[in-house]
This record gives sequence, C-alpha cells and structure tokens, in this order.
Amino acid sequence: MNRPLREGMCQMRPLGMCAWLVDLKGRVKYDRVNGKKEKGNGKEKQAMEKQKTEKLRMAVIGAGFIGQKYIEVIHRLANAELAAVCDIDEGKLEAAGSKYGCGVYTDYGEMYEKEGLDAVAICVSEPYHLGPAVAAAEAGLAIMIEKPIAQNLEEALKIKEAVDRNGVRMMVAQLCEFDSRYYYTAQAVHEGKLGDVTSIYVKRSSTRALAEGYGGRISIFHFMGAHDIDAMLWFAQPALPVKAYSQWSSIKNKDLGAPDTVFSTFTFDNGIVAAVQLCWALPSENPALGFVVSGEVVGTKGVSYINIKDQGVEIFSETGVSYPDVSYWPEYLGTVHGKIREEVEHFVDRTLSGEGYLVDTDRAIEVVRATDACHESLRLGQAVDIAR
Repeated sequence: MNRPLREGMCQMRPLGMCAWLVDLKGRVKYDRVNGKKEKGNGKEKQAMEKQKTEKLRMAVIGAGFIGQKYIEVIHRLANAELAAVCDIDEGKLEAAGSKYGCGVYTDYGEMYEKEGLDAVAICVSEPYHLGPAVAAAEAGLAIMIEKPIAQNLEEALKIKEAVDRNGVRMMVAQLCEFDSRYYYTAQAVHEGKLGDVTSIYVKRSSTRALAEGYGGRISIFHFMGAHDIDAMLWFAQPALPVKAYSQWSSIKNKDLGAPDTVFSTFTFDNGIVAAVQLCWALPSENPALGFVVSGEVVGTKGVSYINIKDQGVEIFSETGVSYPDVSYWPEYLGTVHGKIREEVEHFVDRTLSGEGYLVDTDRAIEVVRATDACHESLRLGQAVDIAR
C-alpha cells in the first residue's frame, strides 16, 4: 500500500547515475556512492530557489577542444541558455558568435559584468583557472570547472576559499564519475561487494600526438592522470594516500621534453596500495591506439575490472581498424552526445534545483594534492609523504 510522504520524510531519487536521499524540499541528505552529505548555506538555497523556474544563463570560458563541446551541449539544452563565450582567440569567438548568436568576449571580467549570468563553465587549461574562478565566485556565479581544479594545491585551496566565502556552488568536471563503468565499480566497493579493498590499478594510454600537442606545456598528470587519480581516490575512500612514488621514462618523447610513461605508486592510510600508469607515447600512425584505458580493484571478497578501448564498435578497412568514441563526446545527429553531455546536464539540473552535485569538491582537491606529490617525487627521485 502506498502511503503519502509527509514533511520531513525522505525518498530515494535516482538521478543520472547517482542515487541521492532527498527530503521533500529537494535538499540532499546522503549520497550512497560517495558516502557523504552535501552541505550548503542559506545564501546558496535562496539563489537556487530563484533559479528553479528559469533557464540557467551560462557562459563558457575557453573555446578549445573541450570548450567547443560545452558550447554545443549548453546551446542544445532546454533548461540552459548559452549567453556568451570568452577566449583570447578572436577567430574562435567570431565562429561561436556567428553559429550560436551569443555574446563574445576576450575579457572574462567584462563578460561577468555585462551578461547577467547565473553560471560559468571554465574550460581553459589549469594554469589559467585561478583568475576566472575566483572572479566568478565574487560575481556570485555557480561554477563548473574542468579537471583538475587547479595546477597546484595552493591555487585549488584559493578557489575553494573564494567559493565558500561567497556562498556559491562549484562542480569540478571529473568526467569518469559520469562513466557507468567507473560508477558501478565504486558502487560495488562502497556496498561491500568486493569486501575490503586491498589494491587498485588504473591505466591510461594514448599516442605521441598528445605529447606533441601538450607535452612540455601541460603535465601528463593534469591532462590525463586527473581522471585516474580521481578514480583511485573514489574507489579507496574514505581512505587517503599518505605516500607517493613516481618514476618516468623519456625515450620516444625526449625531443619534446615530455615523458613517454609515468608509473606512480601510492600507499593509503588503511594499507591499500595503488598504482597509476600514464602513457602518451603509442604510435600516432595507428588511430586505434588513441584511447586505451583499464583498471582493476581487488578486494578481500571480489574484484572489478574496467576495460575501455574498442567501446563495442570495431571498424575494419583496407588500411586498419578504428574504434570510434561512443562514450565520452561522440558527435552524431548533428550534435554532441555521451558522458560530457550527461555531465553538463547534471550541472545545469542540479544548479537549478539546488540539489548536490555528484562530484565531491574535497576529492577533487585531493586529486591535486596527490598530483603535487607525484611531481615532487619525480623532482627528488624518491618516495614522498603526502601531508595534510
């Protein structure tokens, strides 16, 4: 027999890939997978109430590869409005303004001042996150920021401090948390199906073309490893890493001043050992090698495997085999689909409703803390402690 819910009672609401326990006012009480409460203050709730019946008026900073995906997705969402795009490349701005009819700016401060925004998506490289993120917080905007949250722990904490001080909301775009393969692994861990976790191994490899495009300018940990370190922390929580040791080789990419492969091992405060392997030295001539990802989580009662390469589609031609992306940002039927669309939709939906975001900001900061430790280990050539 169905009974009407009364004030103060709770219901389990499956949204996206995350089951949240919410009360009748839509306030998140507990997230089964992340195992924590989502906190908010009165100013946040008041702002969210105002937005519930409106479209979320958004801007995108950065019109590069990822920024273009955000721009297209936001433009297509029924409950969002693409108000403006900001970039230093005037050619990209002209193209965006012409295609989407949005405002275009080279100065994010001017854009914040003139466009009457509700939220902003920050899609520039991590060395350029701090300024626009702090300014967005001070302007009272909800923030979606590409992973990693910042290029180092000091800047990550400054961004979080600005967000907390101004009572705004922020979601770090950790894309793997919207991938059902990682979600089901985390769910199995936190529901106890694997028993106590004893070891974690995650791997991400791609071609030299990435190193040619980013090596020497952007860390392999920032560009690739932020996904896998986040997954490692998600699978291990509430345990935290206390020691890191990284080693690398640079043979094929030596001319680029970039590593071929980096191996990092972590020791956690509860005894878990973990390894993260990153590589951007596979042959660029073979596009089938552009995305090779795997993982293993071993527990006392079971194990979970993640394997992502062919994604269920193999196309053979006279010259070779290809594996089209059908997971993260595939483009078909004239628009962008996949996990990146789900991620942006989640941010828009939850910002309008006031409900908690799937991605845990504290864990996103721990990703940067662990990355800093890996960089320090490479610099010193030895294991380092991870201080908190």
